[in-house]
Amino acid sequence: MKNPLDLLHVYPAELGFTGQDEDGEDFSGYTMPDGAVRAEGGGLVLRDASGAPEQRRDLNMLISWAGHTDAGTLSKQLADSLLSTLPHRQLASFDVDSLFDYRSRRPQVAFTQNRFTDYRGPHLDLYEVRDSQGQPFLLLTGDEPDFQWERVSEAVLELIERLGVQLVVVVDSLGLPVPHTRSLGLTAHGNREDLIEGISTWGPTAELEAGFGQVLEMRIDESGHDVVGYTLHVPHYLANGKYPQVAVAALEYSGAALELMLPTDELRESARLVDQDVSRQVEKNPEIQQLVARLEKNFDDHATTEQRSLLVKSDDAVPDAEELGAAAEAYLRNQNQG
Repeated sequence: MKNPLDLLHVYPAELGFTGQDEDGEDFSGYTMPDGAVRAEGGGLVLRDASGAPEQRRDLNMLISWAGHTDAGTLSKQLADSLLSTLPHRQLASFDVDSLFDYRSRRPQVAFTQNRFTDYRGPHLDLYEVRDSQGQPFLLLTGDEPDFQWERVSEAVLELIERLGVQLVVVVDSLGLPVPHTRSLGLTAHGNREDLIEGISTWGPTAELEAGFGQVLEMRIDESGHDVVGYTLHVPHYLANGKYPQVAVAALEYSGAALELMLPTDELRESARLVDQDVSRQVEKNPEIQQLVARLEKNFDDHATTEQRSLLVKSDDAVPDAEELGAAAEAYLRNQNQG
């Protein structure tokens, strides 16, 4: 049987800071010369400052990736916020060539005058990060793999075992028919009742299309390790763009669960600007105002109803994404013609 850790390329400690964000763009970040996790014999081990094996039991892992459940571009905003403001070091990368279907999710490449440049392929990377108080944690982020879900799950479980990870938090997001004028809803799940009880605004019994995040969470639970997930609800008419509010909420929930101080100031300012822009667009269009009002009514009608799906609506109660999109497109056409 193949070793699942063969999927990982481990970076030696002396390489240190990579100097790039998760998209390969340079920025002025912080280095972290003294990591709690060290490369040894092609693998990763937990070490103290003297290099001896460490028996700490407070290292946790945060997981977020782009893919099946990433409404509002949650993963990229979360990773960029953490890696551009906190000390960190890239520990390992997964072998993307064996995990991704390039033709189903074609990467971007730039063309400049007479040549192709700046190819940005998929990635799935593991970092050690220090929060603003110096507390270390692991961050697994990048793109959701297309292939070998079970083998990648085994690799993550092996890392959890070897590095003594105590709690894994998975954050993702779904586009749902909820209004932007209400607080973001949440579905909490996992095996730590103290971290999920009483905070879900929607907890259905339903059959869903699985993503790798759901499979990994199940495998971690089955292995006896602590795992929780926070799925944020993004207004479906804003789900395809960058919605900073969802990243703020994800950092708040994951930071509370992991007992970390995570940065949100820049994201909050971006969220404020997005709110202003969306409000201006809604105010200019009576038809969109009516559609949002219907979403608000449906949300408020079910806000206090336990285990009631916000997706359930009467035939004429809640507009779907196509209705909202068509109304917005008609409005923009009228503006351009005017």
